[in-house]
Amino acid sequence: MRRTLTIVTAVLAGVVALGGTAAAAPERRGIPDRVMLQPADLGGAATGPVEAGLPHPLLPQPCADTPVPQPVAARSLAADYSPRHRVYENVARYRPGGAQAYVNALKEQLHRCKAGGDEVGFVPVAEDHLGPDTVLFLGTYDEGDRSVAYVAAAVGRYVVVVMVADPVVGAGDPTMANTFASRAMLRAAAGK
Repeated sequence: MRRTLTIVTAVLAGVVALGGTAAAAPERRGIPDRVMLQPADLGGAATGPVEAGLPHPLLPQPCADTPVPQPVAARSLAADYSPRHRVYENVARYRPGGAQAYVNALKEQLHRCKAGGDEVGFVPVAEDHLGPDTVLFLGTYDEGDRSVAYVAAAVGRYVVVVMVADPVVGAGDPTMANTFASRAMLRAAAGK
């Protein structure tokens, strides 16, 4: 009886240990906090979740009919940087080579399916402006009259996308997007 009790206890302990490992595994495979922008990177602005129903994609695909490489994990955040500016960040982790493939596909699609005039869509601004595998572009909306500013960058296995929106004026600030993207790229490089 004692031996049976010992075996049952050992089996239960093993099941609990495996359950704990399985429950913790997705956390280890996710995007760690150290890779994400922190309040210190955002002038002290607190970060939080992205609001439901955000009309702007945080992993853009300019050509709806052409898929882009998909990540194995992704995480997003948002922060009110000032009364007028809201900053968004999406960090996606890819299999080896996938991050660069995403940015290459994004660049190609930005030119092939760019918005013009009063269209809703994306407009390329600059490529490789913050180093290789980076792109600055605008996401236009409200019949092309308003925009948000985006920077996407491949850093190792990560794709970092920073978007800056100004809901008051309706013109995202590309300089601000570049500043926060540079900080996000440093965090992604350190978090490899």
